[in-house]
Amino acid sequence: MEVILKADVPKLGKMMQVVKVKDGFARNFLFPRKLAILATAKAKVLIEKNREVMEAMFRKDHAAAEGLAGKLKDVSVTITRRVVEGERLYGSVASGDIAEALKAAGHKIEKRQVELVEPIKQLGVYTVSVRVFSDIEAQIKVWVVKQD
Repeated sequence: MEVILKADVPKLGKMMQVVKVKDGFARNFLFPRKLAILATAKAKVLIEKNREVMEAMFRKDHAAAEGLAGKLKDVSVTITRRVVEGERLYGSVASGDIAEALKAAGHKIEKRQVELVEPIKQLGVYTVSVRVFSDIEAQIKVWVVKQD
């Protein structure tokens, strides 16, 4: 299936580029997130007419994301968990927990934006990446402390 990208998608292509993807990837990932539209002849003509407007909207969204990344670089969140033995957690801290802590701190971050390689299972301080935009990433500090 051919689609026209409405934003930069890592490892796929840049905004306004026509790319060929599998049907399921387009239906389940690109279309629901409004990252692409179906590449029909009518859509290609319409995209060319609206190229300047879409690029201006992209620049505006990109600037807003850079501002958010600037705010996030100084953010640290504290998550309290029960401890089993020593510093091992009863359960773990996942990306959803970090996203909830960021929302409580007043930042609009979704679970899928928090890039955690594996769940945190020990007490301590961790540096976690938050993908704010397709090419903008911010680093935050996550403090995992013992629950009293």
